[in-house]
Amino acid sequence: MGRSREIRLDTRQGLLAGLSWHCKNAPRVLCLHGWLDNAASFIPLAPLLDQLDLVAIDLPGHGFSEHRHSTTRYHFIDYLYNIDAALDALGWEDCHFLGHSMGAAIAAIYGAGAPERVRSIVLLDSMGPLSASPDSTADRLRRSMIKHRLGASEPRRFDSIDEMVRARRSVSEISEQAARLICYRAAKQEGRRFIWRSDPALNWISSLVMTDKQALDLLRHIEAPALTMTVTPHSPWFTREKVEARKAAIAHGRHETLEGHHHFHMDEPGKIAETVQAFILENDLTPTRKSQ
Repeated sequence: MGRSREIRLDTRQGLLAGLSWHCKNAPRVLCLHGWLDNAASFIPLAPLLDQLDLVAIDLPGHGFSEHRHSTTRYHFIDYLYNIDAALDALGWEDCHFLGHSMGAAIAAIYGAGAPERVRSIVLLDSMGPLSASPDSTADRLRRSMIKHRLGASEPRRFDSIDEMVRARRSVSEISEQAARLICYRAAKQEGRRFIWRSDPALNWISSLVMTDKQALDLLRHIEAPALTMTVTPHSPWFTREKVEARKAAIAHGRHETLEGHHHFHMDEPGKIAETVQAFILENDLTPTRKSQ
């Protein structure tokens, strides 16, 4: 597998950018990154998956993809329609999914919503969407309304990419090399300074999230084989109890726990590449499942 190449997909949901590592006649894999990351987060892992045909997209509002219109929001469920449109633009009837964090959550729920297009799913440090108890609904909505009313603040300006890398590392456990990959793709130069290319609206509070029961119902409807790789200690948004409940809900799941941190797929790609590639190759079967 050679170096990545830039791609642009003119989809019915807008322009999506990304990176491609083409491998002829190989299983097709769509890679989905985490919140405020971008397609570059798969650069360390992709060369090790040399028997797979990989495309990593920048999700809307991230990287070089279009931002959503200013009158809309970044509701989690809307990403599923972007993924559906991306597959059509690629000319892929179905494929495998490799997702990290938010991208893994999107892949999981897409597996429930469009099982006929999903051959297998690999979920890196996420097991479905964020969820909450129903009695937190009104409080979240009120906080979202207040945040929206205030609008976006002035973008922070940086004197260099190095400064952006330091800022990124100050809020997440990630190596300097991995942070630099993400920042190069996330940076936009204005004069002699740099700002984040990502849409500021991504930082707004979601007005609604799924309940725990809704998330479990969706996970129970994943029909494709699924491999989950979760690091310890667990992320603050996924308690041990919630993780165990979600494992039990995935009917055809294989679950592995690793020591590490949230961006382990970037900093230690060699620890997972063989397992990920073997799982996808083993499950490269045309889906026989039908949407209901």
